[in-house]
Formats: sequence, structure tokens, C-alpha cells
Amino acid sequence: MRNAAYRKLVEQSKSTVDSDSNWLITLADVMTLLMVFFVMFLIAKQAEIGKKSPEATSAAVRPAVNNEVIAHGDSEDKIRDAIARSIKELGMEKDVEVSLVNKDIVITMTEGITFKPGKSDILDKSGPIMGEIAESIRKNPSYTVEIDGHTDNLPIHTSNYPSNWELSEARATSVLKCFIDTYGTDPSRFYIRGYADRRPLVPNDSPEHRAQNRRVEIRLKNDSAD
Repeated sequence: MRNAAYRKLVEQSKSTVDSDSNWLITLADVMTLLMVFFVMFLIAKQAEIGKKSPEATSAAVRPAVNNEVIAHGDSEDKIRDAIARSIKELGMEKDVEVSLVNKDIVITMTEGITFKPGKSDILDKSGPIMGEIAESIRKNPSYTVEIDGHTDNLPIHTSNYPSNWELSEARATSVLKCFIDTYGTDPSRFYIRGYADRRPLVPNDSPEHRAQNRRVEIRLKNDSAD
């Protein structure tokens, strides 16, 4: 009897263990399915990222680069034309001209509108065109500005200007100070040169020709083009 009762207890114990294990098997199956789903999701995501080519990425960036280039300023032709319109509107065609010389924008101002003979104090009547030039300089930050002073070949010898060299440099300096002090342009973009009578436009053989040679040239140079 005792053996029969013992065997009955053993059989009941096995049935209970099998029944309790069923939920563990079901949970393991669910976890396996979730893991498989997660792995497949990662594989699909990597494949989608791989489809984006370098060309598509660079094309998306390109408009910002183009906008940056445009922001640097206008072309030489546009700047020259804008200054030429200002000269015409101000009625200064006889005293101021603008041209392109080897990609430099050269604004030439005669002595008649800039200085009294033998002096380096800039005249007030040059103010309107100086303001227009200063505006063009501000709008085009990629350009540096060279200011050149020129004289005729008649010698000068005063306490302030022992020779035409000093006079030409002083006149270029006055133009520079006008741009900085009056119009607030960045001084680091400028440099000046005095050429005296060494670079005449025409021979110094008449009063009219000498008047042409007494001038200041403002050269806008596009450093980014170099």
C-alpha cells in the first residue's frame, strides 16, 4: 500500500512540473520572436541609410555654398556700372571716370574736384561721389582698395611738401582718411601709394595735359579672384 501511494505522489508531482513549465516555454517563444523582429528592423534601417549617395548629400549642401559666394559682392562689371551711373547722376563726368583695368575697378578723380593746387586738404564738393564710392566698398567686402596719388612734373618745394612725392602721398592719405573718418569704412582694407609724376596719363607738355595728370586713382581689387 505504501509503495502504491508513493508512486501516486510521484506521478502527481511530474504532472505539476510539466504544467508549470508550459508558461516558461511560451514566454521564451515570444522573446525569440521579438529579438528576430528587432534584428530585421535594424537591417532594414541600415539598408535605407545606405541608399543616400554622396552626390545627393553634396547637392543638398550646394545651395548654401552658392549663397555664400553671392554674399561676397557683385562682379566687376556691375560695380563699375553702378559707379558710372552715380557719376552721371551727380553730373561729374568731366571730373570723375570709372573703368576696368586688368579686373581692377579704377575710379579717377581730377585735381579740380579733389584738391586746390599744391594742397592736400580734400574739397567738400567731392563728398557726394566719395559717399557713393564708400558705399560700393562696403557692399563688396572681398575687395581691397588702393589709393594712388599723382602729380604733374612741375616741381614743388614747400615746408609741407619738399617734393611731388610728399604731395602725392599726402593727397592719397587725405582720401583714405575721408573714407575712414567720414564714411566709417574698414581701414584694414586700404593701402596708399604716392607716385608723384612717374605715371602720367599724357605727356606733361601743356597746362591741359598737366591738369589731366594731377589726379587721384581709387582702385578696387578683388582679392578672391586672385
